[in-house]
Amino acid sequence: MPIEGAAGTVAVQSSFPQELRPAEPLTASVTKKLFTRLAVEHPDKYSKIIDELKDVSRVGASLSGAYPFGLRDIAPPSFYDEYRNNVNRLAIDYINKHGRMNLQDQEFAKKLAELSEQYYARVADHLKQTQNPVFTVVSAGIRGSPVVVKRFFLSEGVYPDSWDRLIPYPILNNFTTGLEPAEYWAANYGSKKGIIGTKLAPQDAGDVYKQLARVTHRLIVVAPHGKEAGVLRAVPAKTADDDLIGAYLAAPVLDFGPGTLITSAVLERLRSKGVDEVLVKSPIAGGPPDGLYSIQLGARGGELPKVGTISGLEAAQAVGERISQMSVGKKHMGAIAGGIGSVTTLVKQLINVPKTFPGGATHAQTSGGVTRIEPSALGGYTVTINGKEHYVPYGLELKVRVGDRVEAGDTISTGLPNPAELVRHKGIGEARRIFTDTFLSSIQSFGLPAHRRNVEIIARGLINWVYFNKNHKGYRVGDIVSYNALEHNWVPREGAKKLVAASAKGKFLEVPVLHYTIGTPITDSVINTLKKFGINEVVAHDDPPPFEGFIEPARTYLRYDPDFMARLFGSYQKRTILEAAAYGGTSDTRSYSFVPALAEGTTFGKHLISGSR
Repeated sequence: MPIEGAAGTVAVQSSFPQELRPAEPLTASVTKKLFTRLAVEHPDKYSKIIDELKDVSRVGASLSGAYPFGLRDIAPPSFYDEYRNNVNRLAIDYINKHGRMNLQDQEFAKKLAELSEQYYARVADHLKQTQNPVFTVVSAGIRGSPVVVKRFFLSEGVYPDSWDRLIPYPILNNFTTGLEPAEYWAANYGSKKGIIGTKLAPQDAGDVYKQLARVTHRLIVVAPHGKEAGVLRAVPAKTADDDLIGAYLAAPVLDFGPGTLITSAVLERLRSKGVDEVLVKSPIAGGPPDGLYSIQLGARGGELPKVGTISGLEAAQAVGERISQMSVGKKHMGAIAGGIGSVTTLVKQLINVPKTFPGGATHAQTSGGVTRIEPSALGGYTVTINGKEHYVPYGLELKVRVGDRVEAGDTISTGLPNPAELVRHKGIGEARRIFTDTFLSSIQSFGLPAHRRNVEIIARGLINWVYFNKNHKGYRVGDIVSYNALEHNWVPREGAKKLVAASAKGKFLEVPVLHYTIGTPITDSVINTLKKFGINEVVAHDDPPPFEGFIEPARTYLRYDPDFMARLFGSYQKRTILEAAAYGGTSDTRSYSFVPALAEGTTFGKHLISGSR
């Protein structure tokens, strides 16, 4: 059928195969999805189409002058005065109540920020309806950010200081009308931090990449597929997630069988039939004792990764580079509460899990009902669950009410879930899944795009160590081993029984199933997930396993690597090498870690001389 529209529309549409021609404006998010489909479904045409679009964009920019705008296009909206009056009313009410302004009052500052956000929603809608050129450029992801729009057309509402604490001084003006001296002063704290942070951010982002590389460097592709421990190793995935494109189904759904590659057409059909969740192969479910299978990673560029692909390092680089690239624009975000400047801090916190976990959510330490919620003398709340008191710090909001039932490890407040608490209460497999969701949502909230598969690879590498707390066969108390390797060697203990899943509540998983791992407490949520996907029986044990999962911080992750030379890739080398010597560590230049072969150096480049690979 003929393409209709303006010349630019026709030129862009005609560059794509008919089934991929976009029916909506090419915003950043639409473009990302479109090129993902193009890479998966037409990898042979990808480069040619990109070149064509570059030519179209050059001609278009030359002839149209892009998106010019004048002073009238940055004029505040008609309800700008209404917003200012409401800010003034908040300030007057506060002074009438307290007598004077307390510049430490975070509650008042939050009210100012919330009011600004409410009005910004109206601003964005107004600019969209009037097709404002500034808003068009920003919303399409071409240049700028929503923060720029807010500063032009409304106001920041409130600025943070250099410690990211909100300064409760009302900001009434914007960059169009001009700031008052006091408002400009308040903005300077965060702005100066942003400028300095721009210089320091690349080294922080580089440090994040190095830590991620240590965690994932062993995760190379060892085979297209192979033996897996347990039953139906897969992870539940929402069909609303476009990152499913390229993944492989692990169980039949509709008329698609196991092993079906999820293309955009398959995904659209699942959605149209009301299928909200499917089982897919994933790096966080099953796999080999060391490394990864291609099928866990899914198809990229229309084909599975080849054996030898360094998928772990690629994942670390993909995430690390995004953080590094966005840190360059940090100076533009310096005055925003919780702005991009804190993304490296957040990622480091998630992968290093400090004992003091700033901004962390409160986790239930036991399963049961919420029987009482009381204000705490320290600020915040005291929540009683099954007779055990839990403290929710000031500044965090409750996620539970009296009468709710929770499971150990569930978050009962807002805040960042603590991966260590997840491993302790929910097992390695479920902790990997929640970590993936938390990591993705956290960095995406800063505008950082990341693919789910890359984060799942990081989760598999990071959440992997177990500590033996009892002697068991060849293992002794204090032994620390890789869970991925242990899973393949595990023999169900005496006393383990195959049970109907619903009757196994309160017991511990002895044979892994889906993404759940050995030792996972079998709770109502586990049973419900198994039931949803037709798994009616499990092998369970009355007692917990003789080991406990734990998270070793990424910065010291390699201290437990079984290959002592691989530890040279990490930090604290004196301590880790001494530990290796004490325990009789060995090294293998043919292992999945590149470090021993690189350290030895005798085989590197030989294929270039001999002509063989």
